[in-house]
Amino acid sequence: MFSSESVNQKDLEIIFEAVRFTPSSYNLQPWYFYVGKKGGEFFKKLSKTLMEGNNWAKNVPVLILACYIDESDYGKNYYAQYDLGQTVATLVYQAQDLGYYCHQMADFDHQKAKEIIKEKTKILGESLPWEKLAIMKKLKKKLLRLMQNQNQEKKKFLRFFKFLNFIDLFPKK
Repeated sequence: MFSSESVNQKDLEIIFEAVRFTPSSYNLQPWYFYVGKKGGEFFKKLSKTLMEGNNWAKNVPVLILACYIDESDYGKNYYAQYDLGQTVATLVYQAQDLGYYCHQMADFDHQKAKEIIKEKTKILGESLPWEKLAIMKKLKKKLLRLMQNQNQEKKKFLRFFKFLNFIDLFPKK
């Protein structure tokens, strides 16, 4: 169950500041993020691209369309999708650190999304819609359970690395 509580503007700025520092191949940063806030015109348009299984996301406070650019003045970028994936991971980690939950969705009408962003902005090269993210707060009880599960998984992970004698890679707290 998710809260319909809005995402604080300052928190969104922090999330995208973390995105800005994500490394990419040749530092090209071949990504664009289009952010729609509930109640806004762009949110309404973006939510119309959701497929039936993701219609629940029409009620979240923030929808983000993550896009990559696979060709630029430098030629074909064979790592653009990888770079975008790494960037989305950074976004998700930062959002979780601030107490938000992100749900990634690939099931949406990519062609419709492409048309929406073409009317919104002019970008060098072609921006290709790759995935959507919904950012929202989890209800506290579920968030606490999720964090407890993550701590248990982290302990298992660290035990595994200790077994492999790689524990020196991680600073002790």
